[in-house]
Amino acid sequence: MKLIVITSPVFPDNEAASINALFEAGLEILHLRKPHSSADEVESLVQSVSEPFRKRIVLHEHFELVEQYGLKGIHLNARNPVAPDGYHGHISRSCHSLQEVEEWKPSCDYVFLSPIYDSISKEGYGAHFTAEQLQDARLCGLIDEKVVALGGICADNIPEVNSFGFGGVALLGDVWNREEAEFLPHFHQLLQII
Repeated sequence: MKLIVITSPVFPDNEAASINALFEAGLEILHLRKPHSSADEVESLVQSVSEPFRKRIVLHEHFELVEQYGLKGIHLNARNPVAPDGYHGHISRSCHSLQEVEEWKPSCDYVFLSPIYDSISKEGYGAHFTAEQLQDARLCGLIDEKVVALGGICADNIPEVNSFGFGGVALLGDVWNREEAEFLPHFHQLLQII
């Protein structure tokens, strides 16, 4: 099962150091999502990440930086729904319904399906699927290794997410809402659960 971390939409203090620490601890993929950022702000953050780890970063905006810095790829969503002309690298996409998963999964390396549980980072963003709907989607092959669960994912519910057949989990609030002293120990706990 993949473990993906999504950055906070803002730029917290010492973010690059935290990102480097996550990669050093074993993070496979980081989604850099800064919806209200400038290209210069995102570029500055990318430059602050150790060069060997940059190939594990997926951008949600400012796609022109992918090739320039040798990043993993791009993530499509409502703000940026189409890949740039001529782009042939890694593509993932946000989906908010099982119908979207069915539509977009074949053309992506993986898709996010959300919200699976009540969001930790977005107030009022509640679970959109029942356990029965998710099990049915698994049984018909819709949820598989190319579908990543997002929304309210934490250490406590990862075993249930795994039982639904997801190929991975994406975390935001459960990682970034931690105090500095528990940030890395908690991440190590997540890696053991996965």
